[in-house]
Amino acid sequence: MAPWGVRCFSNPRGEDLFDRDYRNQAPETRAEFRATLNGLLAQEDITGWSRPNGFNRLSGRYRQLGKLRFKVSNVQHRPLGFFGPGRRTFTLLIWATERDGKFYPPNIRDTALRRMNEMMVDPRRARECNF
Repeated sequence: MAPWGVRCFSNPRGEDLFDRDYRNQAPETRAEFRATLNGLLAQEDITGWSRPNGFNRLSGRYRQLGKLRFKVSNVQHRPLGFFGPGRRTFTLLIWATERDGKFYPPNIRDTALRRMNEMMVDPRRARECNF
């Protein structure tokens, strides 16, 4: 089976907005993110993208989104993304954190959903990630 691909959200000017969020993280946070993402990308199929492996799907109106799950220095990091566009592709949309079951910033899921919808209209907004 072909390996998973990972893409990042970019704005209409071609700026990789997820990469900007990623670069603003501390080195140990970036390392833990890469380790979690690489573990997911190594899964044979979508069933391997699960909570024990550092991933959860969201629910309700956000059910098309998923969050990577890892913790560094007591901060619960939750980069948000979705499966697509295309087969065996996961696209990272925005960096979030979570505390006591609440996302920060509070409207981050709405921003991720808007970005996903923009990308479905214009798949060129999904760019190859730089990490």
